[in-house]
Amino acid sequence: MKENLISLLSELEKREHITIMMAAVTGSHSFGLSSSSSDFDVRFIYVQNEVKTYLSISKPVDSIQLVEGSLDLVGWDLFKASRLMLKSNPSVYELVTSPIQLIDEPTYRRNMLSLMNVAYSKKVLGHHYLRMIKSNIQRLAEEKDTEIKTLKTWVQVYRSYLTLHYLIQKKSLPPIDVWELLESVVLEEDMKKRMTTIFMAKQSEDFPKLASEENLKVLKGTFPFLEENVTKLPVGRDMEKELNHINWSILKGEIVKWDI
Repeated sequence: MKENLISLLSELEKREHITIMMAAVTGSHSFGLSSSSSDFDVRFIYVQNEVKTYLSISKPVDSIQLVEGSLDLVGWDLFKASRLMLKSNPSVYELVTSPIQLIDEPTYRRNMLSLMNVAYSKKVLGHHYLRMIKSNIQRLAEEKDTEIKTLKTWVQVYRSYLTLHYLIQKKSLPPIDVWELLESVVLEEDMKKRMTTIFMAKQSEDFPKLASEENLKVLKGTFPFLEENVTKLPVGRDMEKELNHINWSILKGEIVKWDI
């Protein structure tokens, strides 16, 4: 499948007159939770082949989306991706740190990783994952979804919960693989067992009977701790100067290592 995705991206480059700087599989595959029926979420960053496009009155298309069968493909122009980075966007972070890279201009990716490590706001990411926990718990409380959707929602709750605890405990950027998160985060064993049950069920597509009310009660009881500690996370720093330098070097055809 990886070869097929790379081929599809190559065809997209020709059709759209772009060069893809980085592309990766995100979602359940990169989280270590894929099953035989999992969709393929692909995210990528691209640059226009014609540099003059960036100097035109009409701005270039800054995003590309293709949904086809089990494929959900979304790309951001170099400068849109940079603007998202300035906001410590979690989707860009998950693209750059995905263990399943499809297209990887090595120097560009190293630059992005280095910059994220020193400048991304853990506080912004923390608030994002806290919102994810709360919104998905609210969805579970309504109990209107099918069995498979309910399982996927539980996965989102627990993945966000683990990621947020990693941020709070380590004060550093988290891995996106849930099994690595489980190994890294200190939690009560009972909570880890609940998570493991859900994650394994997602992989096997075996839907267990969930003690939903009990699980929801336990999670809601942690809200005061999470809300208090997310406000104490590092805020990061501005990265516009470095991003401009990286982007301008790309437009000049000089993908250089920026000393971050």
